[in-house]
Amino acid sequence: MLSMLRALWRRSRSLPVTGSLLAAADRLWWARTIRRAHVVDLEFLRARHPGRRIGVRKAVRAYVRGGYRTGLVLNPLFLEGLVSAQLPDSDRVPALYAYLVSDPERIETTVAWSAPDHARRYPDALRAPGGPLGHAWRMLAAGASLSMRSGSRLDRSAVRLIATDVLRRSSAPEAPRRSDSSAEVPDTVLEIGLGPGDRDGRILTVLLAFLERFGGSRTRAVLEVDLAPPEVRVAARLLALADDRVQLLDDSTVQHEGGTVLLRREPGADIEAPGLAALRDAAQLGPVEPLLLADDGTVASAGVVTHAGQGFPLLASFPAEDARALGESVPSAAFHAPVSARRAGDAAPPRVLLGVDAIMTQPVPRRPLPLPGLIDSPAPALARSLAFGTWTVQGPSILRTSGVFDLPDGTSVPRLRWAIKTAAPAGPRGESWGDTHFARALAAALERIGQYAAVDARPAAQRTTARFDDVTVVLRGPHPIAPPPTGRRMLWIISHPDEITSDELSGFDRVYAASRPWARDASLRFDRPVEALLQCTDPTRFHPTGASRDGSLVFVGTARGLHRPAVVAPISAGMPLKVYGPDWRGYIPASHIIATGIANEDLPSRYETAGVVLNDHWPAMRKHGFISNRPYDVLAAGGRVISDEVEGIAQEFEGAVPTFRNGDDLVALLSGDPDALFPGGEQMARIGALVRERDSFDARARTLLNDALSER
Repeated sequence: MLSMLRALWRRSRSLPVTGSLLAAADRLWWARTIRRAHVVDLEFLRARHPGRRIGVRKAVRAYVRGGYRTGLVLNPLFLEGLVSAQLPDSDRVPALYAYLVSDPERIETTVAWSAPDHARRYPDALRAPGGPLGHAWRMLAAGASLSMRSGSRLDRSAVRLIATDVLRRSSAPEAPRRSDSSAEVPDTVLEIGLGPGDRDGRILTVLLAFLERFGGSRTRAVLEVDLAPPEVRVAARLLALADDRVQLLDDSTVQHEGGTVLLRREPGADIEAPGLAALRDAAQLGPVEPLLLADDGTVASAGVVTHAGQGFPLLASFPAEDARALGESVPSAAFHAPVSARRAGDAAPPRVLLGVDAIMTQPVPRRPLPLPGLIDSPAPALARSLAFGTWTVQGPSILRTSGVFDLPDGTSVPRLRWAIKTAAPAGPRGESWGDTHFARALAAALERIGQYAAVDARPAAQRTTARFDDVTVVLRGPHPIAPPPTGRRMLWIISHPDEITSDELSGFDRVYAASRPWARDASLRFDRPVEALLQCTDPTRFHPTGASRDGSLVFVGTARGLHRPAVVAPISAGMPLKVYGPDWRGYIPASHIIATGIANEDLPSRYETAGVVLNDHWPAMRKHGFISNRPYDVLAAGGRVISDEVEGIAQEFEGAVPTFRNGDDLVALLSGDPDALFPGGEQMARIGALVRERDSFDARARTLLNDALSER
C-alpha cells in the first residue's frame, strides 16, 4: 500500500496543475522546516550582499526557490553538494532540508569541520533543532568555539573573515594562523584548481584525506578558488583556516626548491588520495601523469603519441583494460591529463602511470593536439596504429587478440576479445552497483580460460571501438542496451524480465535468462530460443574460512523506495536486524543502519559470520522465478540465508535456503531456533561446495565460450 501511495504521489507531480500546486506546497514546507532549525547566518549573507535588507524569511525563500542550485550559502558550515551526495532524494529537494529531516548522525556537512564528530562530543546535538549543524551554530553564536578536524579552533571572528574575505573578496586582513613550520621549504606542494564542476567539494575531501594519510609537516596545498562556486570557496577558506598547511592562492606564495614535488590538479578531474600519493612518489624518477579516463569509463588518453607534428591521445575511446595491458607505464610526448606530478624544474616529458586513474568530469576533446617541433614517437608504426585505430601492425600488447590458449583439461581454445556491457553508471557511482562487480567477476573468469575481457559501463555501451570486439555480452539490468553491429552478440537477462520485448531480443545471436521458468515461457512467447543460465558466485572470493558465526541478523541492500518485508517485518517485531545499504534513512530507525554500504571485499566475511542473512527480490523477479545472486554468494561463503519464496529456489539449493511468503511468515521463522531451519553442518558444507563448483563464474564463462565458439 505504501509503495502504491508513493507511486501515485510521483505521478501527480507530473500533471500540469496538480504538479504546480504540489511544488509550491513543497517549497512552503521546506522553508518552514529550515526556518525552525535556526541555522541561517544573516551576518554571513549580509556581508555577501552589502546594502541589501536581508531577513531570515527572505533568505530561506530565495534558497528553496532555486538558490540551493546556484550556490546560495545559508550557513558557512554547510556545503550543498557534499551533503547532497550522502542523502536520498537530495537531487530533487534542497540538501539543507533533506539534512534536517533525516538522521544526521553520520552526515558530514563540510570539509574542515566534522558534524558526526560534534555529535559524538555533544550527544544532545542529535536532538537539537537543526541537528549537529544547528547545535554547533548556536554554540558559535553564544561565543564558544568549535574543534576542527586538524585540532584547531573555529570561532565567530573566523566566520566573519570567511564572509568578507571569500564572498565579497575584500582586502580584509587575514587572521594569523600559520605556525613557524610554514617557513620550511616543502617537500610536496599540491596546486588544486577549483571550478564550476567542483560544486560537491569532493576534491576538498580528497585533499583532506591526502593530508591526513600521506602528508607530513612539509606538505603544502594551494587552492585556486576564483572559478569555484561560492559555497566551495567558503569550504576552501574554512579548510585553510583549520589547517596551516593549506592556503588560498591569494595568500603568501609557497616557496619551493628543486627537490619539491609539485602535484597539479586542474578543474574538471576526479582522482583519489592514494592516486595522488602514487603520482607524488613516482615523480622522484621523472614527471608523471595518470591514465586519463572519460566520464563514460573509457580511455580519454593513455598519453600522447606523435606523428607528422601532431599529437594524438593514445587509446582514446578504448576500454581501460586495453591501456593497462601495456604494462605499468608508457612514455608520453607531452602532458595531457589535468593531473600531473613533477619535481620543480623538471621539464622532461611525462610517463603515464597506467595503474592510477583520473576521471574527466567534463567533455573530453577528441581532436588531434598540435605539437609543432616534436618528432614522431618511438616505434612510429605502432604509435600510428594505436592512435588512429588502423591496426595495420601488431604491437607488443594484447590489444588485438590472436592465438590459442591451452586449458588445464588438455584442450585448446582461440583467444577472443570480449566486451561485457552493464547498465551501471561509470566511475565511483557504479561501484555500488552489483552489476559492476558481477561483470568484473565474469571478465576475470573468462580471462582464466584464456580470453581477453573488458567491462563497459552503460555510458560506454556504444563506444566507437566496439568494432574490434569478437564477442559482446550484455547483462540486462534496469536499462536495455542495444547490441553492437559486429561480432557475436549475447544477451544475459539477470533482472527486470517484465520489461523485455521481442524487439530487444531480435538483435542478439544468443539469449540467456537467469530463470528456468521464464526462459521456458519466453521461448514460446517470443518464438526464439531463450536458454536458462542462472545466477552464480565467485569462489575465489566467497568460500569458507572457518570463522565462527556471531549470531547477528543481517541485511545487505538498498531501500529501493519499497516496503521490503525482509527489513521492515523483523524491525517492527523488535528484532536486532543490522542493515548495510544506502537510502534507508527515513524508512527505518537509525539504530538499525550499521553503514550506508559495505565494501565488496568485506562481503564474504560478513556473510560467513552472520547468524542469518536475509534476502528478498524485486516483485517482478520473484514472480518470474529469477533467483538473485545473494543466496549463491552466502552459501558459497559458508553462511546461512533466508529468502522470500521464488519458484525453483528450494530445488536449486536442496532445501538449504528456508523461504517466507510474507512478513509474518518471516517473523515466525526468526522467532524459533535458527539452527533448526537449516540442514546439518555436513549437508550445508556439501551444498556450499556444490554451489562453488556448479554455479561459479568459471562454469558460466565456459558455457558462454563454448556457445560463442559453436557459432563462429
